[in-house]
Amino acid sequence: MANIERCDGCGVPMQIGRDFRWHGNGVIALANSSANRMVLFESDLIDNLFKGIEELIGKPIEPIVIESRRRETRYFIERSFPFEVRNYLLYLDREDQGAGSLFKEAMRESMSRMREDLNVRMTNVGRIFGYGDLTLSEKWEERKEYPWRTQIIRNPYSVPLWVADILGAVEAFEGGDMQAGYEKIGDKTYKVEISPGSHPVELEGKLKRRRHSFKPGFIDYERCPECEVPLDVSRYSWDLEEGAITDSDSKRRMALLGPLALEAVFHDLETMHGESIPQAVVEAQRRYVRSRASEEEARRSGPDFQSLTALRGLGNITEYEVDEKHSHVTIENSCLHFLMIGTTQALYELGMGIDKSNYEWNQAEDGDLTITIRK
Repeated sequence: MANIERCDGCGVPMQIGRDFRWHGNGVIALANSSANRMVLFESDLIDNLFKGIEELIGKPIEPIVIESRRRETRYFIERSFPFEVRNYLLYLDREDQGAGSLFKEAMRESMSRMREDLNVRMTNVGRIFGYGDLTLSEKWEERKEYPWRTQIIRNPYSVPLWVADILGAVEAFEGGDMQAGYEKIGDKTYKVEISPGSHPVELEGKLKRRRHSFKPGFIDYERCPECEVPLDVSRYSWDLEEGAITDSDSKRRMALLGPLALEAVFHDLETMHGESIPQAVVEAQRRYVRSRASEEEARRSGPDFQSLTALRGLGNITEYEVDEKHSHVTIENSCLHFLMIGTTQALYELGMGIDKSNYEWNQAEDGDLTITIRK
């Protein structure tokens, strides 16, 4: 792992302060693209959510999850790296691999070092984002062809999403369709092998994102004077060796990701499996939160829920009413709607000491999400 610079003031990796902006409206925006956002999300939830959906609908969903995320990752990288850069990195690997001139061999060695450096930088970004302990495979030292097609990770933030990230990245840089296989090779350690091939699942067009202008907000964060990240973010512990972010209060693992990644997965699952998917996502989230949160956490969830929702980039809660008969929440600049519904439902049930409740929700034309929970 190359050295990753931390802020002298708060200890958060400097890249976080450079790349992201915590606005007062519950949005974590990209510094170079204010219309695009990220969330600081509980990562242990992700694979448990997928398992919960599978149990509820009685069908495997991992192939769809991988294909959906692969498509988004490939699209993102193709936009981020010009074709000339991606094509240049493959130079000489598309040439005759037989003996060549000294100049050609020197070029080959130089290209290999460039690719390895790029791979290390990308794995460091994964560590900063909480994706796990990513390491280079032995193929780099052995100077094998296409060594980036083999990746090893320990303690991934999500197995299918990580496999899809690697698959989409390789496709973007090589410019062709690939397939992925993975195996568990140790305790929470996985090896992914990418090879040319067709996709086992073909999905329809990309999710057409409903874009809403973000509403202004007036959340006032106390910020680090060095990097301007909210000081509350420094309560999260960045273990860069492990590639893990931990909430110091709840001890739960977190990760930074674009909410569109999961929203696209839910959209594709609904396209493939029908209208039961939204209800299954809400129910799987409700069950997961109930299994993790205590009644005490739920009873004090009002102020905490509002502040954590904003700090984690999930939107700005402008209305929060709760009594013995119902709970009503309005979230401006909302995202991951099904997960917010399931979370709100679970916290209400735990706080009121009931086993099950009913919910209603609506997303207005301006993007506001309203959730009502009733006994």
